[in-house]
Amino acid sequence: MTAGRFRGKRCVVTGGLGFIGSNLVHTLHRAGADVTVIDALVPTHGGDVRNVAGLDDVEVIVAGIDDVDRVGDAIVGARYVFNLAGQVSHLASMHDPVADLDLNARSHLVFLELLRSRNPTATVVHTSTRQVYGRPRYLPVDEEHPTQPVDVNGIAKLAGEQAHLLYARVHGMPITSLRLTNVYGPRQSLQRDGLGFLPVFVRRAMNGEQIDLFGDGQQLRDCLYVDDVIEGLLLAATTPTAAGEVFNLGHPEAVTLLDVATTLIKVTGQGSLRLVPWPEDHERIDIGSFHGDFAKARHKLGWHPTVDLAAGARRTVAFYREHEWYLSST
Repeated sequence: MTAGRFRGKRCVVTGGLGFIGSNLVHTLHRAGADVTVIDALVPTHGGDVRNVAGLDDVEVIVAGIDDVDRVGDAIVGARYVFNLAGQVSHLASMHDPVADLDLNARSHLVFLELLRSRNPTATVVHTSTRQVYGRPRYLPVDEEHPTQPVDVNGIAKLAGEQAHLLYARVHGMPITSLRLTNVYGPRQSLQRDGLGFLPVFVRRAMNGEQIDLFGDGQQLRDCLYVDDVIEGLLLAATTPTAAGEVFNLGHPEAVTLLDVATTLIKVTGQGSLRLVPWPEDHERIDIGSFHGDFAKARHKLGWHPTVDLAAGARRTVAFYREHEWYLSST
């Protein structure tokens, strides 16, 4: 596996107490890497120290990525830096746009300057989002599709992404950015509704509650199981020709939101669904159907997803049944 290449390597994971970050930390730890986590533990972002419970030799630094002193010291000597920090809520970005810009753009510029001055040779992988494209003009969406975000989150994430690519181009730093689609799986916060529709669907199905689908539920999405995302991050870090490039990580299986809800209800054996009108604040920033083209990642990174929705849903539900605290409000 790709993770084996990280044995004995010093790795820094920002946002490492969150969903994708903590799964990456577990993978790197199992591979024998020396891992440091940096996470601000913003209450609304879903990070939790329990996500890395049992990894006693993983250093955890509770700080924002713009903490010059603490972060500057932590990145010295790192071979790989996985920059997963940021805010993902689209609605939150519209309610407090300045905060979103700060978390997804300004703080990343500070972080990039720290890297440039303290460790410019570290290989950096940054996570961006399919939200930078806005409403698709064609499907599947490839990296050449115009970027016209429909919310502040998309604008700020695009700015942060482009800053990373600029530092790769102008300063010669080995930096890659990955545009992720909807990701699901273990260690995702299930209690906060602003972190995407997938954790909401999982929580409601597992609690035997009703899943509300906006409109007719026929919007398309390609959903990625988190293990496939981790493999993409590791491949991007270990492929020298990825530096300065941006890649979509998507899934060949485009499913409707109705399909996703139905699958989770079937896997859990409980829950129900209902079609409801679009709330105005959601409808204003909705992108419609989305399906990403990941041919570039397949060709240049050798990456392709291996987990379909049915299998991923079964693994996800099994994990949360074994770790019931994720379903608790405390």
